[in-house]
Amino acid sequence: MNSAATPSARQPRVLIIGLGSIGKRHLALLNELGCDTAACTHHAVPEARCFTCLEEALQVHQPEKVLIASATSDHYSTLRRLKNLGVTADLLIEKPLFSRPDESQPQDVRQRIHVAYNLRFHPAVLALRQALQKEEPVSAQLYVGMHLSTWRPDRDYRTTYSASKAQGGGVLRDLSHELDLGLWLFGPWKRLVAHGGHFSELEIETEDTVSLLWESERCPKVGVEINYLDRAPRRSILVHTRSHTWEVDMLGCRLLCDGQVNQSWTLERNTTYLAQDHAWLRGEHDILCSFTEGLDVLRMIQAAENSISSQDWIRPQPLT
Repeated sequence: MNSAATPSARQPRVLIIGLGSIGKRHLALLNELGCDTAACTHHAVPEARCFTCLEEALQVHQPEKVLIASATSDHYSTLRRLKNLGVTADLLIEKPLFSRPDESQPQDVRQRIHVAYNLRFHPAVLALRQALQKEEPVSAQLYVGMHLSTWRPDRDYRTTYSASKAQGGGVLRDLSHELDLGLWLFGPWKRLVAHGGHFSELEIETEDTVSLLWESERCPKVGVEINYLDRAPRRSILVHTRSHTWEVDMLGCRLLCDGQVNQSWTLERNTTYLAQDHAWLRGEHDILCSFTEGLDVLRMIQAAENSISSQDWIRPQPLT
């Protein structure tokens, strides 16, 4: 077992709101880490004490940590309810943070919120980030593609939130890991252009492929391709610096330098989730995505949508 999975003497009481596929994954990992877990859900499971009423769950379980894993469209309303109920627990929200960047929170609440961009904890990403501290990036390309019909084998993809605009689906939000990583590795963007839409045979109402190109503070050209279309899943980061060409093969768990394997790892399916949840439980926030960083991703998503609509470059709007 990864050392991050070693339970401490006492882990906190955790309430999970929403038990879809990702909520169930978090539940299993938090149980493995020794947490006292409960869930607010309409679909009870034997692995945790389950409540259908949020107020009852809070009163009975008295959580020290709350993890929100409901549909993206419900994140903001759930946060409002928690605030109105006087909840002061630390919060971890599944990505993306909200559906829209204007759904913000007061400063005191923001400090207790982190966003579950677990790929920050991929060892190849961490190794790349360390390598880039000593080099000057000149061009970067982040790519992710996987066919939507294969994501959840036990469900018809047409009935999932990924297929629904109202529920916050579409590749820009579903696969926003790459946007977060682009910002985390290369800093804030200065201008951006995007193209995409629903072009495939998939029976969904959301965008199935989007390409973005932006200029950032640390890299003059960052490109991202995200899609629901790859029948052979692929996830990678390619960075050209003035000294080297670095490549992260996430699915192969390798970091290459100038075409040669620099480091490799053996990862289990839940390794990055486990490391993320463990860091959250311990209050180790160095790698976790903050509320502000999660909001930056939403602003980039909105800018990409505006660019697709206007067919033009977009610059960041001043914060109000």
